[in-house]
Amino acid sequence: MCFFLSCSGRRHNGNISITLSESDNTYKVIAEFDERKNRALERCMNKYLGNNSNMSFTNTSIDGDMTLDDHTTFYIKKKSGFLKIILDKEKNSRDSYNEIKAFGQELKLALQE
Repeated sequence: MCFFLSCSGRRHNGNISITLSESDNTYKVIAEFDERKNRALERCMNKYLGNNSNMSFTNTSIDGDMTLDDHTTFYIKKKSGFLKIILDKEKNSRDSYNEIKAFGQELKLALQE
């Protein structure tokens, strides 16, 4: 099973590229966007990923594996104008998967505003 959704464009001048993809083993969120949308990204990350772990993603650059307080683990690369998250579905609960998937959907909407 593979799911793929893309909104393509360039990174600058308000254009975005968001890919939400899924296989049997992974769920991926990849976004490239104008750096002016960093705050929208960070608000979405704080809402879906930071609230339960008392963590803020504001003004951060990250490249590595992350584990939240609820034991959700994923690879993340975040820098200005770019985000990549890869969740291993076999290493995480269904609730963790659903939360990351909801984050991806919300991010798509937040970056398009």
